Amino acid sequence: MSNLALMACAAFLLMVTGSLAQTSGPVVNPLERYQESLKQSQLAPVLGVDQATVHRLLDIDRRYKAQKMQMLREMKDDLQRLRQLLNQPSPPEEEVRQLLNLMFQKRQNTLNLQQQQLQEEMAILTPVQQGRYLLFLISLRHQMANEARGLRGGPHAPGVRGIPVVQPSR
Repeated sequence: MSNLALMACAAFLLMVTGSLAQTSGPVVNPLERYQESLKQSQLAPVLGVDQATVHRLLDIDRRYKAQKMQMLREMKDDLQRLRQLLNQPSPPEEEVRQLLNLMFQKRQNTLNLQQQQLQEEMAILTPVQQGRYLLFLISLRHQMANEARGLRGGPHAPGVRGIPVVQPSR
């Protein structure tokens, strides 16, 4: 396999594993439930919208989440197949090429879903609310990453970017 193909494969693997690490299944995961409850309780005051708008945003998120999760599951399966192929003494280059093309196409489809979701969400918000929403999502993503690291025993920084973490009294 050429160096360019190996580099492309490595870059793709980093993208896929990063996406898989950041996303899990339906809202049965405690971190996802926590994330949704934060959105439910904080979006209205942060954006200056009513609860109906918050519900519309959450509905859009739920609808796209299922589609993105399906795509990520397929990408994970493809990644496993790629590993199997590359572990062979003489990997079949054409099969690897076809699988890589399929994986890149699925990655692009995932990015398109994310873009469509963002466009739908932005369509129901004013420009100022859009800016606040974007900053809220970035902050929430950082907080969720820190929460996940904390659960795995890594460094943990509560109260990331202005979203306080309530510490239970002992």
